[in-house]
Amino acid sequence: MDFRNCTVGIVDYQAGNIHSIQSALEYLGAGPILVREPGALMEVTHILLPGVGAFGHCAARLQASGLAPTLERAVFERGTPLLGICVGMQLLADHSEEMGGSDGLGWIGGAVRQIPAAPAVRVPHVGWNDVLFEENFGEFAQGERADFYFDHSFAYHDPRKGHTIGSCQHGAPFAAIVRQDNLVAAQFHPEKSQTAGLKFLRSFLALQRPC
Repeated sequence: MDFRNCTVGIVDYQAGNIHSIQSALEYLGAGPILVREPGALMEVTHILLPGVGAFGHCAARLQASGLAPTLERAVFERGTPLLGICVGMQLLADHSEEMGGSDGLGWIGGAVRQIPAAPAVRVPHVGWNDVLFEENFGEFAQGERADFYFDHSFAYHDPRKGHTIGSCQHGAPFAAIVRQDNLVAAQFHPEKSQTAGLKFLRSFLALQRPC
């Protein structure tokens, strides 16, 4: 599929590693731009919300950026597809228990909780793990498994408004991919996941905003 008509606005709120994802999108032929001003969010075909570090820090940085209200309008009024990655995924929940607790955007709902420690379970969860697709998503078929790269200590559980379309197991099951209409969120890093990651990004870019 030709993605040259896709302009992907990467939300640059000083809380995400954007260079690798920018390179991956360029490799696929899409046109990524860094979004620091609210107006730009209304002009792009797709939005990417990254996030690295502590949930509370990322939530505070997003609110301080002034981008959140326009981001909400772009997603819910214009129907622009949005992909949240890592903490960018977790921000779509209602709440995270990390560092005493912080509220998220609540767009998909649910809770972010620490991965339970166990003798054979290393926390943080760093490295490759397989994801089971529980629904079809783009180039991935229901029942398919694919390996992705993870780096996290907290995980998303029980989305209230969307569906867990990809699940993973590390000590306990958690949502690796959640979707609600034009909102897609992944706990793993597709930009670090080689072939499977590029396939996942292609599947996201294939989503179209309603005319």
